[in-house]
Amino acid sequence: MKIRTIGAVAALALSLTACGGGDDEQASKALSDSIMESNDQTFEVTREQADCLGDGMVEEIGTDQLVEYGIITEELEAADGIEGVEMSQADAESAADVMSGCADIKELFTGAMGDNIPAEAQACIDENLTDEVLNKFLVAVFQNDMESGQQEMITALGECIQPGS
Repeated sequence: MKIRTIGAVAALALSLTACGGGDDEQASKALSDSIMESNDQTFEVTREQADCLGDGMVEEIGTDQLVEYGIITEELEAADGIEGVEMSQADAESAADVMSGCADIKELFTGAMGDNIPAEAQACIDENLTDEVLNKFLVAVFQNDMESGQQEMITALGECIQPGS
């Protein structure tokens, strides 16, 4: 379950960056629409959150840079795939900050784990899944460094997800 959840959060993080070109408003809308299209029952993002993410990504990273990363096309449409997108450290940090500012990432993450988490495990997750851990994870995702991103998350939540804890 832990790898599936981590992968789902990574997919959400990457899908939240699906946009770039010349017209910022169109780029933001394309990004927001892409987020809503990828919305599922695992991660339920509101239109307000999607719009915030679209606007924030364009404002903080820039439409031209999002196109350069291949997140959106020259035609200001969401790119088909985002595998292999590697943002600079600064842009990855900006993207993670935008996500954290627009949505409760911890709530999205824990919601993806399901409702059947024992109370003791939930308390452990609440304590160890800090904003810092989540931010480092998101930065790693945006830099296409899933290995270190997953390792950071697994280390933080290790005692919570081990059988018998």
